[in-house]
Amino acid sequence: MPIYEYYCENCQKKFEVIKGTAERGSNPCPSCKQEAKRLYSTFSFYFFNPFTKDGEGFTSKVVSNEKYKEMNRAIRER
Repeated sequence: MPIYEYYCENCQKKFEVIKGTAERGSNPCPSCKQEAKRLYSTFSFYFFNPFTKDGEGFTSKVVSNEKYKEMNRAIRER
């Protein structure tokens, strides 16, 4: 189930609610019970880069598909 983020203008607080996509409209504030406005937020993810020492960051290095599979195998065996 997705996590939706809301903002209550009365309390001036953000809060999150886990609920189905069919119920994603507005939601009452848990503090004051006034209708809160849904915020549109971005998602976050972890990008693993096998070409850097710590596995983070971006690179412009280009390798063949076979070399990439070989590198992934080596990383998994660590």
